[in-house]
Parts: sequence; structure tokens; C-alpha cells
Amino acid sequence: MNANMSEACAEAVTPPLKGGAMEGCRAEESQPRILLIAQKGLARDRYRRAIRRTGARVDTAASIGDVQGAVTQSAYNGIVIDIPTKIQAMSRHKDLVSSILDRFPVIQVNQEKTSGRIRALLYGRHTRHGELHELIRDNCLTSPPRRLRTRKRYDLHFNLLMATSRRFASTETERTVTLNVSPDGCFIFSTARFRQGQRVWVRIMELDDKTPIACDVIHKRQWGAEMAIPGIGVRFISMTEAQTRALSELCARSFKTERTVSLS
Repeated sequence: MNANMSEACAEAVTPPLKGGAMEGCRAEESQPRILLIAQKGLARDRYRRAIRRTGARVDTAASIGDVQGAVTQSAYNGIVIDIPTKIQAMSRHKDLVSSILDRFPVIQVNQEKTSGRIRALLYGRHTRHGELHELIRDNCLTSPPRRLRTRKRYDLHFNLLMATSRRFASTETERTVTLNVSPDGCFIFSTARFRQGQRVWVRIMELDDKTPIACDVIHKRQWGAEMAIPGIGVRFISMTEAQTRALSELCARSFKTERTVSLS
């Protein structure tokens, strides 16, 4: 992870902060956060200044290793990537780069050699040209911060009751299944509309403890948007000890089964 990431807060944790210093660190943590992927140089400096105009914090990464470390350790509202850096990374790590960029609002940037002007393009299904700080403000700062999961997900298909409130009223409850699961979260089949950052509750019917589990929607895949199963990826927010233990055991059992099949 890049050395300039959160240095002030990290160094101040020991000894514990007091008074204004602690409040300052908390204020920094509440700021929107943008990851800038670009090689060192004047162009990167210009990108960083433009991002800071939005009031967001800026972390920088120059290699795919830095990117992977950053997005699994910190939550970001969006990514700004320099086109030459992206081209170089895609030629060596196409699948990894694609998996990262598909999870965040992404703005591609390039610097005109003669004028030094920054050209910015919103990446994805709805492309849009504009000023870098405006694209960040309209598309990244309105998106909830997220990070990539670090633990493998397993093809476990639990039967679920999913609701938009803890009451599980019949009018707001959906019967569905998981497509994959990890101890941290899961992907749930659904054709309903959800927004990123939305809170949902699930009951996993295969667990003995059916206490409602609070989840946050991390990413969504709308029906009809692509040739893929629609649904939402969620992170578990609250689980009982019994649920955590049972889920971990089921994932471990699935891991052993996968190894047996692959070795046979």
C-alpha cells in the first residue's frame, strides 16, 4: 500500500490521540476518498490537485500491486485512472484490473501534451466527458465507499428470506437464494431494484439461528443490463456468534469438497 496513505492517522494511533487531534483524524476518515492510479510525474500531480478541489482525500497507486492492496484495505468512493497506466496494467493483468474497475465508479484521465489540459471520461455503460472535478463530484462523491473482499466466496446456495426492514413484513419480503457465500458476505439472486449502500436484512434458512442479519448492498447487477444473473452483493454487518461459527464451518466444508473434486 502506498506510503502516503493515512500516514497522519496511522502514526497518531500510538499513543492514543486526545482532544482536537483525535477529532481531526476522525474528520479525515469521514471524508470521501478517491484512489488515483497513475505513474509519478507532472500529470499525476495535476490529477491530484484536481481531485482535491472536490474536498476528497487522495490515495495514489502506481502499480497493480499497490491498487490491489489499497482496495482491500481501504474503502473508496471512486477511482481515477490514467489511461497510459491502465493500458500497461491491462496488458499484464487484464482480469484483475477489470474485476477492480467493475466494482467502483471509474474516471479515465489523460493529459494533453501541448496544453497540459486534463481530459476526463466517465468509464462504464454511461460514458460522459467533462471536467475531472465535476465528474468526481457527480459520480463518485454520491456513491457509497466500498472495498474489495479479501476472502474467497464459495458456491453455497442457501435459501433466504430477504427484506428491506427488520420486520420482514410480507409485502417487503423476498424469497430467494445465495449464489455464493463467504464469512464476510454473499451474492443474492434478485430482480428487484436496490441502491448501493442500502441496508437489507436476511434470514438464512439452513442455519439453526435464524436471527435477522443486517447487510449493506456493496454492488448490484440489474436484470437485463447484461448476460449475467441479476442480484446484489452484500456485506454482513451484524451476525450472532452462532451464525458466524456455522457459516465459517460451512465455508470450510465447501473448501474441502472443492479440493477433493479438483484432485480426483
